[in-house]
Amino acid sequence: MHPMNAKANKPIFIKAITVDLDGTLWNNEPVLANAEHVLHAWFKAYYPLFAKKFSIEDLRELRTKLAAGDARLRYDMTALRKTTLRVAVEQAGYDPTVAEEAYRIFLTHRNRVELYDDVLPVLERLSNCYTLCSITNGNADVNEVGLGHVFHVSLSTSEVGAAKPAPYMFREACRRAGALPEQTVHVGDEPEADIAGALAAGLRTVWINRNKRPWTYSEPPHAEIASLRELEDILASWQTSDACKKGKSTLI
Repeated sequence: MHPMNAKANKPIFIKAITVDLDGTLWNNEPVLANAEHVLHAWFKAYYPLFAKKFSIEDLRELRTKLAAGDARLRYDMTALRKTTLRVAVEQAGYDPTVAEEAYRIFLTHRNRVELYDDVLPVLERLSNCYTLCSITNGNADVNEVGLGHVFHVSLSTSEVGAAKPAPYMFREACRRAGALPEQTVHVGDEPEADIAGALAAGLRTVWINRNKRPWTYSEPPHAEIASLRELEDILASWQTSDACKKGKSTLI
């Protein structure tokens, strides 16, 4: 745990914490890989022409192509997944409604995540002291993954109509949390989507770097941590109020 930004030494009153989901609270790569395999097996069983025309890799390539041609899809994973399935289903000669059923199957398995072991204990403690807001470009459901009780607010790109790193996404999270950007800390694992976006919106930032990656981007986060367990010490060192230490809620 260490500060990376000189401005992190300035005390602030922290009212809200926005938290990324995928990559920050669980390892998303095996989750998505499993969901894609389950979905392709379903297509093979019920819509064999689709499975014959599109392999899992073909679908990934189609997603990449669609995202490259539409900036909105580049960050809105829900829209991108749905669009990819609809285009592929139609190209395979099936009714577009098949894509809707396919997406529901994908989403069910996409929400079967394994939380990092630091997630629940830390977030449960912080939720008693701060307004916690999940903020994601993906399509994970905090209730389905077992975190609905710790988040007071949950935002996704499909709901807000914007995607990280757009500053609007972070400012909308602050608005719904009842906090100013300067009263809000964002925690995430992606340098561009999380850190650059939150900095542009005026939030204080914490980069969670579980895999010891080097920081190679321009403006650094205010702090770097390897585990959420370090976050509580970071917050205590920044916070002008000791409300959390005393168990007093700062929620609106």
